[in-house]
Amino acid sequence: MGLLAWLGLKQGDSFPNLDALLKELRAALPEDEAVVLRYIATVIVLLGKVACVDGRFTDKEDALLRELLTHVDGLAPSGVDAVCNALHGKLPALQEEEVDRCYRELKALCNASERVEVVRLLIRLAAADGAPTAAERAEIQSIAQELGVSLVDIEPDLSGRAGDEGSPPASPGAPRDPGDGSQG
Repeated sequence: MGLLAWLGLKQGDSFPNLDALLKELRAALPEDEAVVLRYIATVIVLLGKVACVDGRFTDKEDALLRELLTHVDGLAPSGVDAVCNALHGKLPALQEEEVDRCYRELKALCNASERVEVVRLLIRLAAADGAPTAAERAEIQSIAQELGVSLVDIEPDLSGRAGDEGSPPASPGAPRDPGDGSQG
C-alpha cells in the first residue's frame, strides 16, 4: 500500500463510484478547482443517499436535485443530466469507504454552520415528495451524526415541514454551491 492510499488519497480504483461522479463533474466544470468539485460531489452523494434510502427515487426528488444542480454556476443542462445519470447508476453500488470519504470531505471543507445547512438541504430533499419517510429520517439522523450536526435545533425540519423552505449549503470558500447561492 502506497502512502497516498494510506492517506485515503489514492486515485483510480479505490473509489470507483465517487471517481465516476467526479469525472462527470470535471467534464461539466473543467475550469473549477478540485476542492469545489469534491464539495459538489460530496453533497450530491449525500442527497442521493437520502433520496434512495426508502427504495425509491421519486420524480419530485429528481426534479429538486436537478433544480439544485442548475444553480451551480457553469453547469449546463447537459452537465446536470450527466451528473444525475452518473448518480443514478452509482448510488446503489457506493462502498462504505466511499461514503466515509464523503463524511471526511465535508468535515474538512465545511464549518459547523455549513454542515447544518447541508443537513437542512437533505431534509428538504426528503420532504420534496411529502413528509420524510422513517427510512429517510433515520438516514438523515445517521448523516447528521457522522457530520457532527446536532438535530436539536433543526428537528422541526425533520418532522415534515422542510419542503416549505430550506437554504442550500454554503460553499466553503468556493464561488458556487449546489443550491441557490444564498449563504447559511
